Parts: sequence; structure tokens; C-alpha cells
Amino acid sequence: MSKPALVESGNQGLMARLSESPNYLLVLMFLVSVFNILDRQILSILQEEIKLDLSLTDSQIGMLALTFGIFQALMAVPIGRMADTQYPRKAVLSACLGVWSLATTLCGFAQNFAQLMLARLGVGGGTAGFAPTAFSLISDKVPVKRRSFAIALCMSGTTLGMALSLAAGGVLADTVGWRMTFIIAGIPGLILVPLLIYTVRAPERGHADGLTEQSNGIGFMPSLKRLMMTKSFVFVVAGGAIKAIAFNGIIQWIPAFYMRKFDLSMGEVGTTLGPIIGVFMLISMLVSSYIADRLGERDLRWHPWIISVTLLLNFPFIYFALVVDSYYLSLVFYALATLMGAAMMGINNSMIQNAAPVQMRGTATAIKTLALGLLGWGVGGALIGILSDLFGAEGSAEGLQTALVLVSIGLPVASLSFFLSSGSYTSDCESAREL
Repeated sequence: MSKPALVESGNQGLMARLSESPNYLLVLMFLVSVFNILDRQILSILQEEIKLDLSLTDSQIGMLALTFGIFQALMAVPIGRMADTQYPRKAVLSACLGVWSLATTLCGFAQNFAQLMLARLGVGGGTAGFAPTAFSLISDKVPVKRRSFAIALCMSGTTLGMALSLAAGGVLADTVGWRMTFIIAGIPGLILVPLLIYTVRAPERGHADGLTEQSNGIGFMPSLKRLMMTKSFVFVVAGGAIKAIAFNGIIQWIPAFYMRKFDLSMGEVGTTLGPIIGVFMLISMLVSSYIADRLGERDLRWHPWIISVTLLLNFPFIYFALVVDSYYLSLVFYALATLMGAAMMGINNSMIQNAAPVQMRGTATAIKTLALGLLGWGVGGALIGILSDLFGAEGSAEGLQTALVLVSIGLPVASLSFFLSSGSYTSDCESAREL
């Protein structure tokens, strides 16, 4: 065999090994996760400049979050069903990645509120496809005893995406303006699309659980009925939605709060807040998920117990971050709040996958996304904007501070919901494997 033929054969062998490797899948899902959260979250650092340029109010900025969350939630259900049936999950995820990346660049061309809302709806519709497809693919590659940590590794991309959206987004906005920042943010995702299409081989549904012969998708209504009868699933979804109202809503508005209260620029807030959120969120997700996997080998109830405790501790740290008069002291408390609030991210998504039968994993994640979109991501941001206008003058730090404190009360309520899920979680996981 000639040398070029040997090289070509070697390259083909390498690509074949990569396409089958769970680690390669995790690396690629990590990268997609980075731009899933970056394109979704970058509005938070840009919204003060957008408000001035397009003459918007806090309530209108909140409405962008509400419509985004609602549309994302509604799109998650059909995409989740596609992930559970015969549609290639790789193709579905690739299409979604292309849509949200293109829509992000279009945000930079918006000339008014309506155009910006339409572009953000495109981002919401596209990002709706990430969780149902990515978590389903990972769950079919990685066995249950390592699943929390594997999903946390994938979700750790959100920490880098969050950090970049604030730090790089703030610096870029100060340098080239908010429009060009949106355009630049959308380009990397478009580059990832062909890489995802041509280098990933999707596993058989149920492969990691040895249930491939049972893995054909079933109807939506039977799936919905089965999941709604799973007590732990209901409590986990409810707790996640309530947590999202507070935690995700605060993440959206905390940059604007710091700019107003401490008279800082986008770059100043982004370059300090971004790395703090990125580092502490990453540490929290990976450490908590690793601990949950280890303790879960003895008792699966450690999964919801860890989430419940960390959410309860999250509340006082958030409160002190909002009321202290020193920016750097506030950042210390917010770092601790991030450490507690992010602990659930890998564990929560693993709980959804573990408690749902193989045939319903995409649908289960879609239902969770629906609840978080309608009640969490959308309502939280919109509610904060409305309360800010209600309790203070337009653009004031005082009104926004009051709004943020009020929504943070949802964190102890979310903690209780996760604690209640522990009562049936173990038996629900066992039942899911028997279906």
C-alpha cells in the first residue's frame, strides 16, 4: 500500500474512533453548549446600550425575555419529540445550532423593538433544541453511574459561554458597539455546524442502559401521562422552574444593576462579573455532580438532597450581594451565590434523564424546558423589568434592587420542591428501567 493510501486509511481510522468516542461527543457538546448560552445570554450585558439606542424601557427589555422564554418553551416540545422518535438527533441539533447562530447575527441589524424581538425569537427557537438532543445523545453514550458528571461536563460549557457573554461581550460593546457584538457572537456557531454533521455518530437510543430493543419512541400523550404520574419528575420540573424565575432572572439583570448602582461601564462590569460567574459556576457544577455520582451509588436520594441544600444556601448570599454598598464585596457574595445556585445544573438534568424511560428522555427534557421557559426564563426577566419600573423611576438602581430582592424569595421554595422529590426518586428510577 502506498504512503498516501496509508495516511488516508489512518485518517479514516482516526475519524472513525473519534465519531464513536463518548469523550469526543462530550467535547463537541461542550462547545455547542458554550454558544448556546453565549448567544442566549449576551443581551444582558448589552441591554443598557440597546435601551438608549432604541429608546426602550425596563418593561420592554423584560418583554424580550418573556417572549424569548415562551417561544423557546413552545419549540422545545416538538423538538423533544423529534429526539425521541426516528429523526436523527445529530441533524436536529445541527439545524437548531445554525438557526440560533444566524438569528444572533440578525439581532445586530435590528432597528426597533419589534425587529429585535423577532430576531431574539429565532435565538429562542433554535436554542430550544440543544438540551433535548444533547442530553439524549449523552445519556445513550454514558451509563447512569457517570451520567451526572458527564452532563455536568457538557453543561460546563455554559460557564464559559456565560463568562464570554459578559467579559468579551462587554469589551466588544465598548469597542465596536452592540450591533457588531451580536454579529461577531453568531459566527462561531455557524462554523460548528459542519463539524457536528460530519464528525459525530449518534449512538442507538438506550445503548448505555442496554435497552436498545425498547428504545423506539412512543406517542406524546402516553409519554406526557407517564411523566406526569412520576412524582419526582413533577417536583424536579417545578423546582427547576421556580429556581429559574429567581436565579436566571437575576443573571439577566445583575449587569444592569451594577452599572446603575456603581456607575460602571459594560466593559468594567463584564470583565469582573464574567470571570467570577464562569469560574464559580464551573467549579460548582463539576464538584457537585462528581459528589452526587459518588454518593448516589449508595443512595440516589443524594441527588435531590444536594440540590435542596445548595438552593437554600443560595438565598442569603443573593440578598447580601444586592444590598451591600461596596461593588467588590457584592461580587464576593454573588460569587458564593453562584457557587450554590449552579450546583444543581448537572444533577438536575441527570435526574430528569434517570427518572424518565429511555423512550421519553427527549420529551422529558422538552417538558422541563417548557416549564422553565414559560415560568422561569421568560417570567423571571419580565417580572423583574415590570417590578423595577413599578418600584423606582425609569432606569433607577433602587427600583431594580427591590425587584431583584423580591424574586430571590423563590429560591427557598425551589429548595423545598427538590427535597420533596427525594421521596419517590429512587423508585421512579427503577420503574423507568422496567418500562
